[in-house]
Amino acid sequence: MHKTFISYHHKNEQDLKNEIIEKFGGEDFIDSAVADGEINTDLSEDEIMRIIREDYLHNSTVTVVLVGWETAQRPYVNSEIQASLRDTSKNKHNGLLAVIRDDLYNDIYTSGTCSDCGGVVRNRNSTFYEYYIPNLIKKNHTYYGDKCHYNSKDIYCAVVKYSNFISNPEFYIDEAFDKRDNDLLAIKKIPDEGTPRIGKNKSKSFK
Repeated sequence: MHKTFISYHHKNEQDLKNEIIEKFGGEDFIDSAVADGEINTDLSEDEIMRIIREDYLHNSTVTVVLVGWETAQRPYVNSEIQASLRDTSKNKHNGLLAVIRDDLYNDIYTSGTCSDCGGVVRNRNSTFYEYYIPNLIKKNHTYYGDKCHYNSKDIYCAVVKYSNFISNPEFYIDEAFDKRDNDLLAIKKIPDEGTPRIGKNKSKSFK
């Protein structure tokens, strides 16, 4: 399995992270998410991105974001996602995968039928989706093609239910890894204004 960094809200998603480590071991999963107080928040955003990328993410090629009810509002998680998508001289951007805890997933998504082709599709509650899904996850889960509906291979960041992920993590991680070299997929690296992030002086130079 590819080296995978786990980004999560320590208070609320510790149970999910612990289950992943206990079930699959720590060899392939990098358990070194940024904790409160570990990074000087008075630094510029560019410097914070460099620290996260080089000190926390440097051995990883995929970032799994465990998404719960408060994840989208966590500055450290949003900054870890942003750093994961950063290209440096030492590291290429990571593959990105959002894993949503089951109770939240069930409130966001329901099964439906495509009105154009009759295929089974996943409908979402727009209000819940917009509020509970982290900004850069949403931006990289947006489909820019012209098909009536899309699947996980058509967007850079797939969104999966935790119980599905934990049953076969290698499948989802491999898929995220392979997308790193797919130039047809648009990767959005800049979060929207107002997204909670670490840092006092937000630099606009990061592309």
